[in-house]
Amino acid sequence: MSGALSRLLEVVVSISAVVVALLWIPIALSFFSTDENKRFEARGRLKNALIGTLIYVLAISGVIYAVFNYVAIG
Repeated sequence: MSGALSRLLEVVVSISAVVVALLWIPIALSFFSTDENKRFEARGRLKNALIGTLIYVLAISGVIYAVFNYVAIG
């Protein structure tokens, strides 16, 4: 059972990394653009991306904790 939970954790972490990367890629491309308007918009979206990433990480870690707690305690 421990091997299955370990594999599940790896899958969840991998999916989370892809989701967070997809969130940040457009902001990074705009942030390093030569167009000043895109850079200004990227600075505005930066705050939203930080908040979204924090909420996502907290939600995923809470779900992982709940699943492992349920499996361990029953």
